[in-house]
Amino acid sequence: MMLALLLIISCKSSEESKVTFPENDIPVGTTSDEALTEFMEGLKLYDQGDFINSRPYFRKAVELDPDFVSGHMYTAYTSSSAKEWSENRDKFLAMRDKANEAEIIMMDLIEADLANDLAKELELNKALVEKYPTSARAMDYLAGYYVGMDEVEKAREHWMKAHELDQDFIPVISSLGNSYLFTSPKDFNKAQKYMEMMVDKIPESSQARIGLGDCHRAQGDLSKALASYKKAAELDPENEVAHSKAGHANTFMGNYELARQNFKDARVVSEFGTGSYNFEAYTYLYEGDHKKALSFLQEGADMFDKMDIPDSNKNAAKMGCARDCAMIAMHYGDADHLKELVAMMKPMSKQFSEDADDAITTLYQKANMHYWDAIASLTEGDYEAAAAKAENIKAAMETINDPNKLRPYHRVHAYVNYNTGDYDKALEHMAELNQDNVYVKYWMAKAHKMKGNDEKSMELFKDIANNNFNSIAYALVLNEAKEMIATAN
Repeated sequence: MMLALLLIISCKSSEESKVTFPENDIPVGTTSDEALTEFMEGLKLYDQGDFINSRPYFRKAVELDPDFVSGHMYTAYTSSSAKEWSENRDKFLAMRDKANEAEIIMMDLIEADLANDLAKELELNKALVEKYPTSARAMDYLAGYYVGMDEVEKAREHWMKAHELDQDFIPVISSLGNSYLFTSPKDFNKAQKYMEMMVDKIPESSQARIGLGDCHRAQGDLSKALASYKKAAELDPENEVAHSKAGHANTFMGNYELARQNFKDARVVSEFGTGSYNFEAYTYLYEGDHKKALSFLQEGADMFDKMDIPDSNKNAAKMGCARDCAMIAMHYGDADHLKELVAMMKPMSKQFSEDADDAITTLYQKANMHYWDAIASLTEGDYEAAAAKAENIKAAMETINDPNKLRPYHRVHAYVNYNTGDYDKALEHMAELNQDNVYVKYWMAKAHKMKGNDEKSMELFKDIANNNFNSIAYALVLNEAKEMIATAN
């Protein structure tokens, strides 16, 4: 069974054991029994979605065998920051002369991604499936490619093929559950089937309980969701996500003080002491106090700046606070504050690009800052300047191969057209955005209402009100959606 990655006892002696790797998985290169034992324990956790707890096992594996190529690969995959990713990635890529055929394909995939060569990525993913036709993991990689291309049905089709190859391969079960849970066309019954399957197969896994809790939350059963998250925290008290998810359930149940304590509990066990701070800030938005949320986020950014943690992790935490502050300032029309925040974000964005050390990330970061420049002009009421600055987004993304690369461009034009009263044009641009994004739904609902399409508007507002998944966008719009529904009734 692939997931279990069992230790096989050699028949040579009852005191001797030999570690073997499953025949139907993508093969790893030669290493010591000691290193492979650590690696396999890490891979078990990694496959459950517990990347943080898997990381020490991969690090130990490469400590025991510095030439263990797959150990370095998964150490890179579980990096905790942009800088750590770039450093671990480059170490892995430098081991080509020690790599087996599968590891070389994985190196080529990373390099194709760095070169933004989608055709090469597809070719390599298909080559992996052809080379290892019985591997659910190889098929899972191909499904992941289709996710990136927004080809949802193709992704699900390939996950089903992977599930047929190995019904115990947890990543595929989890991916199918999450796909039906979060990506249209959604199907909560199917999502629950897969999440319950995970619990049946790995009942002691906190990650499985978290997935099931998400299913209950999507269906509006917050009490069941909270119970599932609490069970996850019991199974692994050090699991930051379990505590944080309990905070989400309590937030939507209106138990804000309990939620804030959950988020504090998550932060205590988080790797760098920065976890779930943003979610705690959102509780003040749900309570209707956006100034308190802004103040809390600013305090967080200042606190992170003084912490003795790696600079790349510190920068990411500060970026998260600044981004959320910018969203709040934009939503409430605070143009002066937004301009200050955009100026603060620019050096953070530059640092992130330098840490990631790849040209594509740099272009995305440039486009992101062009987006915020445009939003700052929009918030000031200078729609002509906002539209002009949106062209900088398009220019920055010109060489990028990504079907969704112009979403920030369309978002700016959607807002410009909404604010200038051209609701049809605004909706045309909104149609190019992620239709599962709650903030997109919010602006679509508003545009339809302005057009007199009350039925469609109310349908969208009801969808927003029943979302139950936490984000800065949801914290900004949930109360208004509920008010719109109450007014209509």
